[in-house]
Amino acid sequence: MKPMGSAGWRSLLFAGCLALFAASPARAQQAETTPPSVLSEAASSETGDDLPLWQRTLYKTLTYQAAANAADVLVFDLLVGASAATTTGFFVANAATAAAAYYGFEYAWQNLGPTLDETNEQTIVEKTILYRFIGIGRNVTLGYLYGGSVATAGAFAGLNIVYDTSIFLTNEYVWDILRPERAP
Repeated sequence: MKPMGSAGWRSLLFAGCLALFAASPARAQQAETTPPSVLSEAASSETGDDLPLWQRTLYKTLTYQAAANAADVLVFDLLVGASAATTTGFFVANAATAAAAYYGFEYAWQNLGPTLDETNEQTIVEKTILYRFIGIGRNVTLGYLYGGSVATAGAFAGLNIVYDTSIFLTNEYVWDILRPERAP
């Protein structure tokens, strides 16, 4: 096994910093800094059997990211066929940036978007389209950084639109329409 070069170590360091950033929203939830009157009805509806907002968002992030990251790594490996160090660096950077982007987007949507009772198929489609813009930018950037060419970045982002949209819609449907009430 060859030792990892400086590019591999830089990738891992970059991904580690992003992983710390991704964990920040969960830590920020522990100390209440926003007055309850500012929170939306969705954020303060922690009555009954519904999960608290931060916990629901965390579980949605985990279920979505498990499927999406597995698919991303498979597609990236098929497109690039990179070394183990590059694929590992891509996986870590992809997982960290995707989790941070999804958690932040989901938390903002839960606070600013329609309440769970107002959620329907149309609002889920609107939410999916909005999130795809975030995902496309992130995927083009990662595809270029780790794939090394504009063609690879475009192919990765293009394929990602197809499979990731179906993963996102499925996750949204399960969590917002079927609404599990207890932690997995």
